[in-house]
Amino acid sequence: MSDKVFFDTNILVYANDSSEPAKQKIARSLLKDSLEKQNGAISVQVLSEFWVTVTRKIKEPLSVEIAEKEIELLQLMKIVSLDYQLFKDALRFQRLVQVSYWDSLILAASHSAGCHTIYTEDLNHGQIMAEMELCNPFL
Repeated sequence: MSDKVFFDTNILVYANDSSEPAKQKIARSLLKDSLEKQNGAISVQVLSEFWVTVTRKIKEPLSVEIAEKEIELLQLMKIVSLDYQLFKDALRFQRLVQVSYWDSLILAASHSAGCHTIYTEDLNHGQIMAEMELCNPFL
C-alpha cells in the first residue's frame, strides 16, 4: 500500500490563510510532514486553483511574490500534468463515482500519482474510491 498523499486545493489554501488559524495549523503540519517524507502530490489544476484563490479570494490575499514562493515550495511535490489521458480518466471517474468533473479530475490525478490518501475538504471523509481514501483532516 502506497504512503503517497494527494493534496486538494483547499488544504494548500488553508496553509496560507491566516483567517482560519486552526485549519492553517493542521494544513501546514500536513504539508511539512509530506515535504519531509517526499510523498506528496498535487496537480496543475490544484496549482491553478491555489494561485487564483490565494492571490484574489482569501480574506488577506498573498502578494504575487509570496504566492510565487509558495508555488516554488509546492513544486517539490510530484505534479500531475493535465493531458488527454488524465482527461479521459477523469471522465471515467465521473461516471463511476458520480462526482463533479472537477472532483473527478482530482481523483484521476491522485490515482495517476499512485496516491493512497487524498486530503480534501470537498468529498466524503473516510470514503474509499478506486483504492484511495478521502480524508478531511479538519474533522
